Amino acid sequence: MTFINVDSLLRKVRFIEIKGVSKKFGKDVVLQDVNLTIEQGDIFGIIGKSGSGKTTLLNLISGFLDPSQGAVSYVSSVDQSEKDLHDHFKRIKRHIGFTPQHSAVYPKLTILENLYHFGSMYGLKKETLQRNAENLLHFTNLFQHKNKISEQLSGGMLKRLDIACSLMHKPKLLFLDEPTANLDPIMERDIINLIKAVNEQGITVVVASHHLESIERVSSKFAIIEKGVVQSYGDMDAVRKPYLQDTIRINVRAGKDNTKVVEIAKELDVSRILDSGHQITLFPTNTGSTITKLLQRLQDEGLSMDDIELRKLSLKDVFHRITEAQE
Repeated sequence: MTFINVDSLLRKVRFIEIKGVSKKFGKDVVLQDVNLTIEQGDIFGIIGKSGSGKTTLLNLISGFLDPSQGAVSYVSSVDQSEKDLHDHFKRIKRHIGFTPQHSAVYPKLTILENLYHFGSMYGLKKETLQRNAENLLHFTNLFQHKNKISEQLSGGMLKRLDIACSLMHKPKLLFLDEPTANLDPIMERDIINLIKAVNEQGITVVVASHHLESIERVSSKFAIIEKGVVQSYGDMDAVRKPYLQDTIRINVRAGKDNTKVVEIAKELDVSRILDSGHQITLFPTNTGSTITKLLQRLQDEGLSMDDIELRKLSLKDVFHRITEAQE
């Protein structure tokens, strides 16, 4: 039983349009000419080091800050018309939930009392407060702890409570700032699974983080920010493509086998071949077809390789390449 009514036929349509957005604090330019589209149903990851501008961007999209230039608009699911966030903030904010990096709950209140408090801020009636709170307590696995004082909670439980409080009014969009910061691997895994579960309820999620492994596991699209500029944007394939290629590494015996494999590699769709004797590294232009053709040609020639490894770039690889280029 879900705590949110979900349209099972939810379409991938534009939800947030960020056009030419820049932000200055005094003379300091924190964000410069940001252009992004976030679609309904996405888990969208905003990635950057401390000071890169990612939290500022999160605050701009959620309405806590106004841009110095450009506009943030929310797109109507009815007619696809764009509603400027600044002009329609009172109406739009009812559909937004925000979980900050540092806990916003009241430490002396119980879990249940915190849920009631944050729900009441949106004018929810008593019956609705009780129903939503009970559903969320089960959803976040906090029901058995509902009468526990919040300052007694572990880091992972406190983060789950923060997320639950952000969902009390049933928002269509949830913002999360560094949701896995300072959590151990088990707690981090639990929060990642919770974020996925929230998204499965039909809620669009925007996550800002510098924890690359976590955000890669959970997000469907990414924007990498460095020094206030979006350096790369799109799904994983789109983000990787401009910077580095996948590689195919083949461990071979030196001699005839090595020579034959190099000859076969020259027939394939590869941009580069590195031959280090016992290992040949290929840089494919089309990874899937190259692997298929390579295996077939090796079989045709009766060659048995010790090991063939396909290495696909991680988000961490791309991020390091981008940040190194900016230094």
